Amino acid sequence: MTTFTKTHSDFIYPALAAVAMIGPMLLVIAAGTMAESPETGEFVVYGHGIILTVIAAALLLRNAYAWGFRKALKIAASEPGYSVTA
Repeated sequence: MTTFTKTHSDFIYPALAAVAMIGPMLLVIAAGTMAESPETGEFVVYGHGIILTVIAAALLLRNAYAWGFRKALKIAASEPGYSVTA
């Protein structure tokens, strides 16, 4: 897989930025095709809530992954005679 970032782990931030920019655009396009009613406004509001929830969950999982990996390396490195290699 070839990306425009230096490492594969740096790819998540541009992907989240794309979701944050494209998601609301798609919501407005979808709401524009619906008939004018109170449900249209609710659709847009709940859609934005879902987008924010997805972005927050992705950032939370990304941080939990990094924290767990850092903790595992620290535990492995503390054992005498243990080599940490990829």
